[in-house]
Amino acid sequence: MAHSVLAIRLEIVDLIKSTIRETMAPFGFRDATVRAGEDHDGDPVIFVDVEYDLTETPIDLAVSPVLLNKVQDRLWRAGEMRFAHIRHNFHERQPLNTRRSKRA
Repeated sequence: MAHSVLAIRLEIVDLIKSTIRETMAPFGFRDATVRAGEDHDGDPVIFVDVEYDLTETPIDLAVSPVLLNKVQDRLWRAGEMRFAHIRHNFHERQPLNTRRSKRA
């Protein structure tokens, strides 16, 4: 399926935002801006800038790759083949949980 670099279907935008909201709401999710573009190789991609409010809940940094996988899986199931590039813009005073989990 060919895509215009500048086109993105509204249902895809809604799918991305709802997936981020369900995963990131505990961490102060406010909104996401979704736009089509090209990556450094000129391939069509979807850029997602996510904004967060300050919250007392420390951000678990391990949630970022989990979110990306969830978004990408849902995009593919919806027939969208472009990769999502997600940028998280947390509040500058947002506490982070940098504790590493033990590997089995």
